[in-house]
Amino acid sequence: MTQAAVPPSPLEKDDPERARWLKAKIRDRVSDVRRHLVALRAAMAEFGEDFDLDTFGAAYDSRDPDLLNRVAAVERGVDKLYNTIAELTALGLELAAVRPRDADLNARRDLKDLRRIGVIGAERARRLERLRELRRLLVHEYAVATAAQIHEAAQIVADEFTPFYNAYRTWIGRGFSAEPQLSQAVNSARASGTT
Repeated sequence: MTQAAVPPSPLEKDDPERARWLKAKIRDRVSDVRRHLVALRAAMAEFGEDFDLDTFGAAYDSRDPDLLNRVAAVERGVDKLYNTIAELTALGLELAAVRPRDADLNARRDLKDLRRIGVIGAERARRLERLRELRRLLVHEYAVATAAQIHEAAQIVADEFTPFYNAYRTWIGRGFSAEPQLSQAVNSARASGTT
C-alpha cells in the first residue's frame, strides 16, 4: 500500500475497530509480498530463462535432493503467493461489506465476488480460479500432481500477481467500494459534461 491515506471502507461505519484490524492485516501482507514474488521468479529461473517445462519436469522426476529442493522452492512460492491472493481477497471483501465476518473460507466464492464487484475482469478471474484449482491439487492431492500442473500454477501466479495487486490497490483507493469502476470513457464524458 502507498503512503497516501486510505479512504474509509464500508465496514468502518458499523465496526471501525474490525476495519482497523483488517487494514493492518492487509498492510502486513502487502509489505511482505514483494520478496516472495521475487523469490518465486528466481526459483523459476533455475529452470531456464523461460522456465522450461522439460527442464522442470526432469528435476521433478529426479532423485537428486538438490533438484528436488529447487522444485520445492517453486511449489512453496506458488502456495505462498496464492495464499496471499486468497487472504487479501477475503480481507478486502469483508472491508467492502460484501463478505460477512463469520463466513467460511471459500476462495472460489471470494474470487467470484471480486469479479462481480468489478475489482478484476473476467479473464483475470478465470486465471485466478485455475490457479486456485491447481493449488488445491498441489496441497491436497500432491501425490498425483504433475510437473506440468506445478509449472502451470507457477506461471499463472508469476504472471497474474502484479496485475491482481494493482487492481487491488485501485480498489483500496476507492475505499473498498463494491461499486464497479466506470469505464474511462464514461468518466471522461462526465468530466466534460456530455452525459
